[in-house]
Amino acid sequence: MSSSSDERRKGLRAMMPTQMLFNVLDNPAEYIRGQDSTVKRLAALDAEPLPKLKSESQIILARIDRKLSLILSILAETSTRKNYMNQAMVQDVSEFGLSFGHYTDFPIGTCLEIGLVLPYTEGRLMDILGRVVRILPSGEPQSGPTTASTERFVYGFEFTDILGSDQNEIVQWIFTKQREEIRRRRESF
Repeated sequence: MSSSSDERRKGLRAMMPTQMLFNVLDNPAEYIRGQDSTVKRLAALDAEPLPKLKSESQIILARIDRKLSLILSILAETSTRKNYMNQAMVQDVSEFGLSFGHYTDFPIGTCLEIGLVLPYTEGRLMDILGRVVRILPSGEPQSGPTTASTERFVYGFEFTDILGSDQNEIVQWIFTKQREEIRRRRESF
């Protein structure tokens, strides 16, 4: 990648002190996008053998009945979001990744699925897959529960699977933040 490309990436980064949710995955193949799991469950129903039915219309109605039952059970679930087991503090974000602080010592290459909500948005959770690409000790003493590590780490996280609409929303949010910063600078003069 050229240096102008690297400069452009740095220019599209904005500070974003907010929380993110995440799960550590053993490998990227474990990742299932929130809505994709429903689609896979519906596809699995089509693959299941049906009881012996007499007519084509009975087969079609039996499949529709199974799919409706699955859809209703999905809608009835108390939580429509993934069950994220961990939280971290996001420091900044770009269209290609983010940095976050955490007390766990993740090695480079660690695969994470994250749930990210941009501040001041309607609260839609972005479901993103990525990997740790950089580790920097922040030097801050630990204030949380005692763990093996006494240092807080700052991680560079690269998005490897993100919806185009989510990436566009991040870019729009960054531009909004940059416009606000320019306005503040102008007003201070």
